[in-house]
Amino acid sequence: MIRSALGYLVLAIVGLVAALVGASAYRAIPPFGIALCILLMLVATVFARTWKEWSGIAVFGGAWAVVTYILSLEGPGGSLLIATDGYGYGWLIGGSLAIIVVCLIPRRVLFGRNDVT
Repeated sequence: MIRSALGYLVLAIVGLVAALVGASAYRAIPPFGIALCILLMLVATVFARTWKEWSGIAVFGGAWAVVTYILSLEGPGGSLLIATDGYGYGWLIGGSLAIIVVCLIPRRVLFGRNDVT
């Protein structure tokens, strides 16, 4: 039970790190920065799904969404980390679509065939 809980904690931390890295690096080297950040999301989501299946995606995606939402809010001085422009929307929509795309990948593609003959 503790091992399973630690697995979910790790996935929550991976979601947090993916959100932090993506929010701070999506503007780096336009437009390649956003593409690399979306690739990061694809790889991290595949990791979450192959490790803990649907519950892993839920924990990872939930942590990513909460942290990304917080980082998109205006700071006390009026500053933004995720701006409301094309790149900012690209990061938000691209990260969300990366999670959805991984959810749509058939199970046998990620896990292989179940029957051994």
